Amino acid sequence: MSTQNDYTDTLKRIKGIEEQSSAELEQTKKSLEDELRRLEEEYAKSIEAAREKAEKDQASQVEVARIAAQLDANQVLASAQKGSSEIASKKLDHKDLKKLIDDVVLAEFREG
Repeated sequence: MSTQNDYTDTLKRIKGIEEQSSAELEQTKKSLEDELRRLEEEYAKSIEAAREKAEKDQASQVEVARIAAQLDANQVLASAQKGSSEIASKKLDHKDLKKLIDDVVLAEFREG
């Protein structure tokens, strides 16, 4: 009978160890799933923040380019107005008029 009791006790210990191991594995699994969920949320927030920053940077660069283009356009316009004023104030023959147009007005387009 002692052998049977020893066998039963051994089976009970094995069953207890299995249950304890199973509980520990379940707890570890739950802990890892929680950590994974937390990391996914953190990464999603990080990606969203980077996307928003990129959009702001892009908008800022577009605004800088728009201002620069406006300044260039204003300079071309001022130069053209100055040239047209010079032409309007002078009485030129055809040759001088052509030279003035080439030098003043068309030069703006060659530089760009």
